Amino acid sequence: MSGSLALLHFNPVTSLLAFAVFAALLIILSKFVWKPVLKALDERDDAIRDDLDAAKASKEESEKLLAEQKVEMTKMKDEAKKIREEAISLAEKQKEEILQTAKETAEKMAVQAREDLAREKEAAFDSIKELAVSVGVDLASKLISKEVSASEHNTLIEQSMNEMSEAYKKAS
Repeated sequence: MSGSLALLHFNPVTSLLAFAVFAALLIILSKFVWKPVLKALDERDDAIRDDLDAAKASKEESEKLLAEQKVEMTKMKDEAKKIREEAISLAEKQKEEILQTAKETAEKMAVQAREDLAREKEAAFDSIKELAVSVGVDLASKLISKEVSASEHNTLIEQSMNEMSEAYKKAS
C-alpha cells in the first residue's frame, strides 16, 4: 500500500487494542479520578450555594437594618422637631413674660412719676398760697399803715402781683 493509504488502512487488532486501552483508562479514571473530581465539584457547588445563601441573608439583614435606621432617623427627626417647637414655645412665653414685666414696670414708673408730679404741684400751690397770703398781709399792712392815693394803691397792687408772679415762676 502506498504511504498515504497506509494511514487509512484498518487493522482490527490495533483497533481492538486501542478500544481495550480506552475502556481500561475509562474504568481507572471513573474509579480513581472521576469520583474525587466530582466530589470536589459537588463540594465547590455546595460552597458556592452556601456563599450565595449567606450573601442573600446578609443582604436581607442589611435591608432590615437600613429600614430600622430609617425608622430611627424619622423618630429622631420628629423628636428634634418637637424639641425645637418646645424651645420656640418656651422662648415665646419668656418673651411675653419679659414684655409683661417691662410693661408693668413702666406703668408703675409712670404712676410713681404722676404721683410725684402731683405732690410737687400740690407743694407749689401750697407755697403760692402762703406767698399770696404773705403778700396780701403785707399789702394790707402797707395800706393800713399809711394813707395812699389811688395811684399809689394801684402801684402797690402791681408790685404785689409782680412778686406773686416771680414766686410762682420760682415754684414751677
